[in-house]
Amino acid sequence: MHKKVIKPSLPPDLKIVTFEDLFDPDDPYIEEVEIADCIISLKNVRLVEFKSVRFNRVQFDALSLENAYFKDVEFIKCECVNAELTETTFKQVWFRQCRMNGLLLNDSFLEHVTFEDCMMHLSSIGFSKFKSVVFAQCKLLESDFLECSLKQTLFERSDLDKSRFTATSLKGIDLSTSEFDTLQINLEDVKGAIVNQNQALGFLDLLQLTIKE
Repeated sequence: MHKKVIKPSLPPDLKIVTFEDLFDPDDPYIEEVEIADCIISLKNVRLVEFKSVRFNRVQFDALSLENAYFKDVEFIKCECVNAELTETTFKQVWFRQCRMNGLLLNDSFLEHVTFEDCMMHLSSIGFSKFKSVVFAQCKLLESDFLECSLKQTLFERSDLDKSRFTATSLKGIDLSTSEFDTLQINLEDVKGAIVNQNQALGFLDLLQLTIKE
């Protein structure tokens, strides 16, 4: 059974600040602020840390992070197309109505993370661990999950058409409310997935059955 995802805990009176005035590349730690209506360039940045931060209508230009850490962070109506995140940790993070097409997320850890109404077409997520993660009403067309651990992960009313789950088990994962015509997955990895009747018929090819009328 999927456990309830814990949402970010943010102070009610976050101070709105300018990112350029606040960010110090020699001490890349930002806490308890709101950053809004701006363009941020963070390319090839390592060891940046955000705690209790809200990003509101922020456009991330050429976002590329390694060993980043996000705790109690909200992203609201942000744009981070073709972002590259490696060995990054997200804990109690909420992405709402964000445009994240082409996301590249590798060797990362996500716990209590919600993606809500996000555009995530052609995303590539590899060698990452998910724990209590929800994709709600997200567009994940032709996305790729490679050797991921999806513990207590839920795909709710999302578009997964033509997505690939390579060496990624869907045991216990509920796909029944989501949409897809085809998924690329092998028989072993689809065992134990929770699907609706129409979706189950679509997986018959994996069983190599011939249905006789």
